[in-house]
Parts: sequence; C-alpha cells; structure tokens
Amino acid sequence: MNDQDRTDADDALATLGRHGKSFRFASLLMPKRDAEDAARLYTVCRHIDDLADESEPTARPAALARLARIRRELAGGAAPTDPLAIVLHQLAERRGVDLEAADHLVSAMISDAERPALIEDRAELIRYCYGAAGSVGVMMAPLVDAPRHAQPFAVDLGLAMQMTNIARDIAEDAAMGRRYLPASWVDGLSPERMLAGREEPKIRAIVSSAMARLLELAECYYASAAEGIQAIPGRNRVAIRIAAVVYRQIGLELAATQHNWWQGRMRIGIAGKLRCTLSDALGRRGIRPRGVPHDPLLHRVIADRPGCAAAPE
Repeated sequence: MNDQDRTDADDALATLGRHGKSFRFASLLMPKRDAEDAARLYTVCRHIDDLADESEPTARPAALARLARIRRELAGGAAPTDPLAIVLHQLAERRGVDLEAADHLVSAMISDAERPALIEDRAELIRYCYGAAGSVGVMMAPLVDAPRHAQPFAVDLGLAMQMTNIARDIAEDAAMGRRYLPASWVDGLSPERMLAGREEPKIRAIVSSAMARLLELAECYYASAAEGIQAIPGRNRVAIRIAAVVYRQIGLELAATQHNWWQGRMRIGIAGKLRCTLSDALGRRGIRPRGVPHDPLLHRVIADRPGCAAAPE
C-alpha cells in the first residue's frame, strides 16, 4: 500500500468512526484489508447520502448534478472522474463490488434530493429501503468474503437496518418534510401534521403504532439476515453479527420507550453496545439463524434488483 492509499484508508476509517459508530465498533474485529475497504465503501455511501441531504437551496442544484454525474460514471464508458465514482470502480475491480447495486443507491438518493419522500405503502417502503441500504448490503458482501448465495441475506440486513434508521429518525425526517412511514399506516398524515401533533395523544398514538409496525417488519428481515451472517467466514462473521445486533438494539430501545418517536433520536453508547454484544454472545435477545432457506417472498417487490431472491411464480 502506497502513502496515498494509506492516507485514504485512514481518512475512511476516521469518517466511519465519526458517522458510523456502530459499524466502526464492529469493524475493529475485521481483518485490516477488509475493514479498510468496508470503511472506504461506507465513506462513499455517506458522501452520496450527504449530497442528497443538502439543505442549502443554492447548493442543491450542484449536489444533484454531481449525483447524476456519479450515476453516469458508474455505467462505464469513459474513465470516471468523480472521486466517489473512482473509489467505487476501484472496489469493483479489486473486490468485486456490484456497480449496478451502487447505481440503485445513487438513484434512491437522487429521488430523495429531488423531492421529499412521502412513502405511500409497504411495497414502496421496501423498494426505498433497498435503494438506500439493501444495495449497500450487496456491495458490502464481497468485502467480508460472503459467498454469492448469501447476497439475499445481505440485502435483508440492509433492509432491516434502514427500517431501524427510519424508526429512529421519524421526527427528524418530518422536520425535513420527509415521511418514510407509509401513508397507509399513518392515516395519510403529512410530515407537517405529524410534527404539529406531537403533543396530541391521537397523533402520537397513530405514529407510534406505525413505528411499532415498522420495527416488527424489521425483525423479519433481521431474522432472515442471521442465516446469511452464518455463511461469512471467520472474524468478518463476528464483526457483521455485532453490527447487526448493535443496530437492532436501537429498535429494541425504541420499543422499550413505548415508541415515543417525538422524543428525538435514540443513541446507543459504548456501554450499551458492549451490553447487547455480551447478551448476544450469551444467547440472550440476539438474532438466531433458524436453518431455513431464504424466503423469496421477502423480496417480492424487489426481485429484479441485484442480490435479491426471485419470488416464486
């Protein structure tokens, strides 16, 4: 590794430490090369997400233009020029990262940037979660040496984590005009009405019920993901399992607060991460593989996307 590669790896790990604390905590167990490449992928995904979240009106057109350029450069043809596209191409060449999955991520973020998300139903929710995070699971799989047959389970882990993320950030997203909870689950409440009704018992109850429903759906995907985690070799298996357990703990803590979505973002400190990791190691409250094949019905509305399992006819 040359000096520039060493600097890039250090920067990626630093970014992971600042913004992806749960995964950084887990990545300490990974082999060095895999941890560094996973950090590079995380950093690229983080920057793409930040472009979609650009809130300054004067900067938004440039952010959208850059996202569109990255998407074009992922398609191939001329050599990429955008630094984020360059890293993705390098990871594709060196480690087999799926650039079609990367395209789905960028497309989802462009959609988020162009108009605030107002999810209508469960199918749209799952499609969004694939673009935002299931696609990342597909890209991450070769970096942790997961076999190809484990990709559908990697998608499921991404879906589960994104659903946890949505549940954690309901009020924060509503303040940005976004509602990822399906309209059909919240009686069509707008983000503005959700925020304005934070002190109203009826509104609180409607949104809390939707949060509970979302976390129950996430549990289905965490349970499926556990099967694929078993297929990952060595230290990477332990690291990904810890990342899953720690992130899932956010949902468990939210449920323990009676789904009080209006109280702000739930955070799991280092002590909490250590507790839930130990509990999982002792067989308590963890996600356990059941030794069953992947259920293609979990991917019924995303069956045509990279890494997904085809639904039965």
